[in-house]
Amino acid sequence: MEAARHSAVCTIRVVTGRAFLTGATGFVGSHVARALCNAGWRVKALVRRSGNPRQLGIGDLSVEIVPGDLSAHTDLADAVSGSDAIVHVAGLVRARTLDDYREGNVLATVRLLRAAHQRAPDALVVLVSSQAAAGPARDGRQVCEGDVARPVSGYGLSKREGEEAVEREWKGPWIVLRPAVVYGPRDRGLLPLFKAAARGVVPVPAGRSRIHVVHAEHLALAIARAAGRPDLAGRTGFLCDPAPVAIRDFAGALARLPARPARLVAIPDLLVRVAGLTQSLRELVTRRPHGFNADKARDLLAGDWLCDPAPLRRDLGLPMPTALEDGLRATWDWYVREGWLPS
Repeated sequence: MEAARHSAVCTIRVVTGRAFLTGATGFVGSHVARALCNAGWRVKALVRRSGNPRQLGIGDLSVEIVPGDLSAHTDLADAVSGSDAIVHVAGLVRARTLDDYREGNVLATVRLLRAAHQRAPDALVVLVSSQAAAGPARDGRQVCEGDVARPVSGYGLSKREGEEAVEREWKGPWIVLRPAVVYGPRDRGLLPLFKAAARGVVPVPAGRSRIHVVHAEHLALAIARAAGRPDLAGRTGFLCDPAPVAIRDFAGALARLPARPARLVAIPDLLVRVAGLTQSLRELVTRRPHGFNADKARDLLAGDWLCDPAPLRRDLGLPMPTALEDGLRATWDWYVREGWLPS
């Protein structure tokens, strides 16, 4: 099945059909599932047996659920059979060691690709990677498509190795997408900052550093459009709002969300490093990953995280993104409505 999207400048031909989606009950994946359904795809979603689709944001969607995961114990061949697009969103964002990151972001990707090679060799593979795979800005210059990747953390390295796995293993068409910092409903990664704002104090580490952000719904729209664009095969590009924002300004926007604005508290770089190291030591004892550790501190203190999303934004025909203040407000309201923040 095909559909065409018309613009004043040109006609962009978007293909739809059968999509196999990983990570569908995760933060970004749940938004992608909805965007794919809205675009007319017939979606088959890989969901952990312990996951509850209704509780995790996709229960109201017409999605075929496939119980399983990307471990070595799951046979994925039947699940991906006949797919026109394979949208790989699942990944590991927190881990104790580089080996753990590689298991979740590299080996899992290889298993998926090898299963797809048997049953869907012509499918367009869309890998949702991360800006961390490319690394931070170089002497204040934004990272562009085609620049050599220079990740600075174990997480970023594993995401880059996942990209290389796609380039190496997949003989059919593929697209790699590198989102920047993602926020929006159902996000638990930035939830502690929203909770801090609700308590009246927002910490501001690396306040002068600039970052790019993207709302989850806008990102999901871009991913769904990429899934229908085999003509963009071979591209590795960035997805985020066009303009960067200083971390201090981002924190300031958060601080203005409560009825009584919160106070900003600058966190020295040394304290960020000590906190990251302390959490990593705690991980050694508890053998459980934490949301912030020495690896995350390396990314946070790496300077500006600037990239150029213009080429992909243009080629995917993306609309202007949600204004940051509006997106944060909508996210805050969702947290309150769902009981994640006090009303």
